[in-house]
Amino acid sequence: MFSCSTVAAAPAYPKFVKIGTGFPGGIWYPASAVLASKLEAALKKAGINAPCSVQSTGGAFNVSAVHEGKEMVLTLTTAQNQYLAYKGMAPYEKPLTNLRLVGTQELMLAQLIVPEKSDIKDLSQLKDKKVNGGKLASTDRMMIEALLKAYGMSFNDIKAAGGEVMSLGWDDASTMMQDGHMDFIGTYGGLMPSIVNLIIQPGVKFLSIDDAHADKVLADPSMTGYVKATMQPNTYDKQNYPVKTIAIPTTIVCNADLPEDFVYIVTKTIYESGYYKDSFKATEARGWPKICNPQDLPKVANIPLHPGALKYLNEKGIKVK
Repeated sequence: MFSCSTVAAAPAYPKFVKIGTGFPGGIWYPASAVLASKLEAALKKAGINAPCSVQSTGGAFNVSAVHEGKEMVLTLTTAQNQYLAYKGMAPYEKPLTNLRLVGTQELMLAQLIVPEKSDIKDLSQLKDKKVNGGKLASTDRMMIEALLKAYGMSFNDIKAAGGEVMSLGWDDASTMMQDGHMDFIGTYGGLMPSIVNLIIQPGVKFLSIDDAHADKVLADPSMTGYVKATMQPNTYDKQNYPVKTIAIPTTIVCNADLPEDFVYIVTKTIYESGYYKDSFKATEARGWPKICNPQDLPKVANIPLHPGALKYLNEKGIKVK
């Protein structure tokens, strides 16, 4: 007599690993390209043949794609964006519960810039200006919308007052500011290559966010994960003054269906390969908090950790509440 039982098939390794990242001109893109190379080598060493590449298509799109798990299985995002996606809060139409946390990268400071000769002193003065709102569905855009809301404004108010709201990537927006056709650019990150170039031509000023407006931003449920921060003097050349701002940790999330041993390799590569060193060398030298610190991972776990990432933390003796 024979007995039959059903055994669940083990999750399959992906044939290709596509990593979602930010746009050229920012710091995520070059760091992610190196991460892809390091991860491909680590997987190959473990006997897993999975070519790795990057795709720069923006925050909300990338997170949604990882939830679906059809092509993109990993993406850089933020502690805010992962939470909004998992909970199904705007801009997401439904909870993306197939997301799992696997790693962290850097603490990103909001950096709001205007040309050096501009008379703009804070965000309330953007109503009739040419503003780059960031790519549609990008996390940059989400942040700028929340900041404007704290100042009692919206993109529609800017347009209604005769201003212009553009949806450009960093390289294109920076070129327009260099040519005198852009009044404001906002993003977050470490030491930004595009801002370094803008300091040379045409020269820029950094706008601060006072405590009252920062408190309004942090009280917004859609801004979960953000904290107050200060960009120290001389973070950039010619910036000899402190800049009060807000900041958000970069996180790395994956599709929940990835095998545990696969994700263990991903997390180990994030924290031990040094992939970030070339991209963030200048950032760390200017006093930024330690990049890729595994101690930060439990602090940003506002969505579930993948078992592979948890295995890595347990191996390192890092407690997770």
